[in-house]
Amino acid sequence: MMAQPILTIPFKLRLSGKDAEQHQVASYLGTRTLHGFSRSIQIVTQAYLNEEAVSRATALHDANLYLTGAKPGSLTFDFRMDIFRKKVGVTLNRDTFYDFCSTVFSRASGKSHNPTTPHVLRLDEDQESDLIDLTVEQVEESLKVAHSAIDKSVEGIAFNRPRSGTQTYFDHETKQYIESSLKSDLDRKYKGHVTRFNSITGNGRAYINSLKRVVPFKLEEEFLESKRGFLTWSLHGSNVHCAKNLNMNALEITSAAGTVKRLALVDCNQVGDD
Repeated sequence: MMAQPILTIPFKLRLSGKDAEQHQVASYLGTRTLHGFSRSIQIVTQAYLNEEAVSRATALHDANLYLTGAKPGSLTFDFRMDIFRKKVGVTLNRDTFYDFCSTVFSRASGKSHNPTTPHVLRLDEDQESDLIDLTVEQVEESLKVAHSAIDKSVEGIAFNRPRSGTQTYFDHETKQYIESSLKSDLDRKYKGHVTRFNSITGNGRAYINSLKRVVPFKLEEEFLESKRGFLTWSLHGSNVHCAKNLNMNALEITSAAGTVKRLALVDCNQVGDD
């Protein structure tokens, strides 16, 4: 006898524009889009339920994802996620699930999104947790596939919550952002202060003065262990609302349009210690 889920979460994928106006989509592109989205939602669900950022959709456990069929005369596809178990400490309800998905999908596709539920807000503000940033990075390849039909057979794809409307909308602009992650050959100098740092994984976030926003970063192999103390020093300054700036040398990971997605930190020094 199949186990009963502890929570069932429905959601929809709605294709619009171009061929979708005639309730159709090019078969190869449409199936690639559905496959890419299915992979993406499984990766994000695994991160949400088990607080583990993975790149393989097959790593999902404790939940099953079903495609329940398109309604006649539309290009709206219904999905159902059956959840059987979650990690202790994870808040499990539909609002939190949708908020986690929206946060990851929005940031992975270049859109800003501020969490609205306490659990996701706590993850986002936790100065040592890098779960959201890592999940954003891990889901990129699947989301590229999910964008397959955009510009070629449809104009946009909406991730919808039933009776609540669109959670995330993917279009030409998000496709451009996610299409490529180009790593620069030479490092650039930046000034800013650390707002989050996981000393175990070496991942964090920093407010970069010239970009006027917070950018995720990870440490390159050549980053000296002796310099990690500067990162925690800067983070402590953020904690006491006294920004302690660093001069940073970092490689840029950018979109095809040149937007900085992440930084790969090569070196850093306290301002004035060049």
